[in-house]
Amino acid sequence: MKIFKNLKFLLSRAWETSKSYFLIMVVATVFRSVLPLINIIGLGTVINALVTGEPYNQVTKIIIIYLSVNLGITVIKEILQFIETYKMRVNTNAAQFVWCKDIVDLNYHYAQDGTIMNLRKKSMLASPAFYLGNIVAFLNYFMQFAGIISIFSILSPLFILMIAATSTVSIILVFKTQKNDFDFQNEKVEDDRKIDYLYKVMTGYNFAKEVRINNAENYIADKYAGILRTQINKLKALYRKSIKINLVSTVITIAQTAIMYFYFSYQVYADDITVAEYTVLLSATTLLTSILLGFFGDVARLGRVFKAIDFYREYKNLMDTQSGITASNNLNEKHIDFSNAIIKFENVSFTYPKTDKVILKNINAEIKKGEKIGIVGLNGSGKTTFIKLLTRIYDPTDGRITINGVDIKNIPHNQYIKHIGIVLQDFMLFAYSVKENVLLDTDYDETKFTASINKSGLKEKIAGLKNGIDTSVYKTLDENGVEFSGGEGQKLALARAIYKDAETLILDEPTSALDPIAEYELFSKLNDISENKATIFISHRLSSTKFCDKIIVFSDGNIIECGSHEELIKQNAFYADLFNAQARYYREKGVSVNE
Repeated sequence: MKIFKNLKFLLSRAWETSKSYFLIMVVATVFRSVLPLINIIGLGTVINALVTGEPYNQVTKIIIIYLSVNLGITVIKEILQFIETYKMRVNTNAAQFVWCKDIVDLNYHYAQDGTIMNLRKKSMLASPAFYLGNIVAFLNYFMQFAGIISIFSILSPLFILMIAATSTVSIILVFKTQKNDFDFQNEKVEDDRKIDYLYKVMTGYNFAKEVRINNAENYIADKYAGILRTQINKLKALYRKSIKINLVSTVITIAQTAIMYFYFSYQVYADDITVAEYTVLLSATTLLTSILLGFFGDVARLGRVFKAIDFYREYKNLMDTQSGITASNNLNEKHIDFSNAIIKFENVSFTYPKTDKVILKNINAEIKKGEKIGIVGLNGSGKTTFIKLLTRIYDPTDGRITINGVDIKNIPHNQYIKHIGIVLQDFMLFAYSVKENVLLDTDYDETKFTASINKSGLKEKIAGLKNGIDTSVYKTLDENGVEFSGGEGQKLALARAIYKDAETLILDEPTSALDPIAEYELFSKLNDISENKATIFISHRLSSTKFCDKIIVFSDGNIIECGSHEELIKQNAFYADLFNAQARYYREKGVSVNE
């Protein structure tokens, strides 16, 4: 049966991922289960001793024994509960880390795919940190139920049937409540994701200028309020259903209480039970009612977990099929001389996932050690996609990219990416120190680090910082952090690429945030930065391509021209028209352009 299959899956996963948490919960549950039964029996024993006129010393002895046992079990229970809470926090953090790691390893296109993000959230209940307590609770119910049934079978067998009959309706209502809540939680997953995004927009530093300059506060707030209104309406509908169910449950509870008091009081007057037994039965009935409602409440919650398993399996299937990085890193490393690499695009075509438009069409290109390659073309011509394929953010739809004849898809991602250094146009800096932003996961070499900072043009900036390279970037995590300008941030990203010392260096609009002087300084250092590397430039400023050995011109996904600056100018075609148009523009602005 599917129920047992799912239960086996949950227990196996809990055991595999968190053995110690599992064992601690089981032991803690045993002590939690025993304590209420000890209290019931202890109270009944003390009252019986008082009613039957036992000597005061005997009553005192019973009370001391009862309190000692109670204290011992309570202390052990609290210690175990403390350890259990600690283990639960550890496992929750571990689950969060796994989810984050999944996204990092996921193919780039799917990193913000709404379907995957929604599945991830819906599948969270299938993590041991969230369901293990639910499952182990059944041990608690079993032990307490066994103890209470033993009490009733001795003192009042008929009442078992009475309480079971009145509890049936309550149990049905519990299932109904859990189903309504599960449906509500799943319906609002999409809205929750939108609210999370809007919260980042409203509170994030990256959006702060755009929001204020464009008076977007009300626009964003209205979107936020609109989603909240939708969720509040759904919540009201859930509460209306819950109120009706709770009213019925309350009536049933009152009825059960009335039956309990009247029936047990009648038994006392009929001399069927003693006053002490009456006290024990009242306590046992209250506990039994709580157990039944708790048991079937957890059964309903377990049903939610079972549904979450289906989401989890679908999510993991997507992770397994779309986590190209993980699959790639499981490959054996290839013996490739990256220092003398020849990169070839062989009839490469590419179409973005879930679209029909062909972005690159039968691209053939060759990149050799020591070459400076310029990539130019209008927006949307395929330049950025060309680089995304080279950096393995995407794989070609057709054709292949090779290094020394080896398809790059057959090279482990970790091995391949070590040999690619890149400065993205939309580079990102992290809210950590300057040093950490440059190093990331590489080891620190002071000489190499200093050279990277100097070559990137950040020497004076870093020298002026109070804490030097240990200064935090941004104030997000450190109130003493420093805000880098766009140009300074681009230089820091460049320092990161230089420090990596990869055999292939990609500069995507490396001067887009730089002023003309800084741009000139960068290109004057170009030979020093390149150091016999294969260096690829993507730039709209065609003056930068004059430094290149070869220029590849893209248009509508095709390579339409290829050659040196001088060769392409002589051809007097697309590149020449584009270069001359920019030259005229700069001359009109009074900027010197050497043709």
